[in-house]
Amino acid sequence: MKWLSNYEKELDLAFSEAESILFQLPVPFSKQAVDYLDRFHALKEHRSKNYICYLLPFWLQSYAGIDRETCRRIAVANLFKMMYFHLVDACMDDPDTDVSQQLTLAEFIHIEFISAYQECLKDRAPFWVYYKKYVSEWAAAVSTEKVADFYYENPVRLGHKAAPVKLSVAASMILGGREQEIDMFESAVDTALVTLQLLDDWEDWEKDLDQGSYNSLVSVVQAQLNLPSGTRPSPEEIRDGMMVHDALSELSALANRNHESLEAIKNLAPDLYHFHYDLVRNLNEGAQEVINNRRMLLNGGLGYWLAKNI
Repeated sequence: MKWLSNYEKELDLAFSEAESILFQLPVPFSKQAVDYLDRFHALKEHRSKNYICYLLPFWLQSYAGIDRETCRRIAVANLFKMMYFHLVDACMDDPDTDVSQQLTLAEFIHIEFISAYQECLKDRAPFWVYYKKYVSEWAAAVSTEKVADFYYENPVRLGHKAAPVKLSVAASMILGGREQEIDMFESAVDTALVTLQLLDDWEDWEKDLDQGSYNSLVSVVQAQLNLPSGTRPSPEEIRDGMMVHDALSELSALANRNHESLEAIKNLAPDLYHFHYDLVRNLNEGAQEVINNRRMLLNGGLGYWLAKNI
């Protein structure tokens, strides 16, 4: 995965810089913020990885024509942005969250997020127009996900819960004097975010079903069963939907179409293209494994057991 390995040194520096800034927050929020940052560390095991969030400025560096130090500063800003929106999302999604404590921490991190971008962009006013646009997309997604069916109505909105990721596009292109290219890379990142959400929905469907959160795999099974709006399938029906009706294959088919649409930026941002390829490959392999398991079951239970246990 050269889209990661080529930038590990820079990522280590970015996380270290972000940590040193968060250490300056008032007690006890400094320790809380540093501990929260550690949960997302790109180079440590057993951490939540949000690669596109902090790698995107490096993936765009060559085309934008900005230096590595500037990329790192954008990456630090994006780390704060990621933390802020994760904290806010948790307040909305998790009933066990200590909202007052979480929102206070989020506000401190939000200040650092804005300050980092102000330092990078200085008086580049157009950047803040894009900031408003991406936050508006995020707000529309999180406020309507329980009443809309993004997968069938407008798939691009599947990725809009992560729309602020595109701040890297706006910052990089504005600083590189390529503002006219923002639309093209916005579209490419939207496509990658959709596929990333499809993969997350496959991995998290049980949790999303339990919490009542929108999930594209759940939506596909609901449509396959012709269930009325507001009636969600059971866990058993979702497993049957994957095993019998190829629900996961439907998600992988959309991911493959997404990848075809990224051919336009293959040579402009090859790391983004290959990152997306790895996402698609994971979905394709998962869908194919389901098909293989079904074939083995049809050939007899003993053969299936032997294939899984020997």
